[in-house]
Amino acid sequence: MRCAALLLAPFVACAAVAQPSCLKSPSEKYRGPMFDAMAQVESRMAPRVLPGMDQAGVTTMALFARQHPKRNGEPDVLALKRRYPDRFVLGTPKRFDQHKDLDNGFVRDTVAELDAGRYRFVGEILFAHADKAHGDQTMTGERYVAPEGKNVRRLMSALEKRAAPVMTHWEVYNWSRDWPSFDALYAAFPGVTFIWPHAGFGSAGQVETVLASRPNVVVTLSKKEKDPDSVTDKNLQAELGPAIVDECGAILADWRGLLEKYPDRFLFATDAHKDQRWLKYEKVVERWRAILGQLPDPLAERIAWRNAERVYAARRP
Repeated sequence: MRCAALLLAPFVACAAVAQPSCLKSPSEKYRGPMFDAMAQVESRMAPRVLPGMDQAGVTTMALFARQHPKRNGEPDVLALKRRYPDRFVLGTPKRFDQHKDLDNGFVRDTVAELDAGRYRFVGEILFAHADKAHGDQTMTGERYVAPEGKNVRRLMSALEKRAAPVMTHWEVYNWSRDWPSFDALYAAFPGVTFIWPHAGFGSAGQVETVLASRPNVVVTLSKKEKDPDSVTDKNLQAELGPAIVDECGAILADWRGLLEKYPDRFLFATDAHKDQRWLKYEKVVERWRAILGQLPDPLAERIAWRNAERVYAARRP
């Protein structure tokens, strides 16, 4: 029973009634190392990054820049790496100007940046991204790059030769359109590790379909600690799956089963990216510590840091 149903009994405390499934006490939170497998910054956000990590007990971070014309975070990302080389694994900058297919310049620049050794993975490519209330609004209600694009395939071929993971952002609001295309992309490049941010905001069943079909896909759990609620088009939002926890913060049974079935395929991440997310960084990490504290220690450690170390070929400092 989800705790919302308890509104019919207002004098019964949610935590008391749902005791078997509600969060453990703070002393039982996961207190081990954390590797944030996805975070991003715009310009002038860098001073918040390391203090936020230290306060939250996050040892390592996979970080990339948001490359807006007037808010380019790339100099900040590179500066953080120079000052704290063991704390960061860098991805290529995230661009917001790609549509239908990746352009020639994107492919050329991404490959050159990887070859220069500055970056270890390809930062988030927005393949299917619904407009959010706190973000840019588009004419079509989404940013969309087709997975079958010629230049998409050129880039993936280059990544396969370089063993570089790639973050492919697609949300499941148009599952019938997108899953067949991504299934074909994953199948065409079995040597590429595809990182799927936020589990596509999908349901446990959708995520299992992807993981069961393609062993070269790993999933970040960023933003799955809460229901998606910021999509501008509420019809699209209605197609997205719920959080992995109930209103009490307890892991839902279908998600627990999925984490246990695929222990090597999930990565803790925050996707801290804008001011409001960075300001509550420590709170977000603490919530994930509470979630991971409900899992057996070996599984919690895999999700918290071991899987990210493997995917990014990195070690904790």
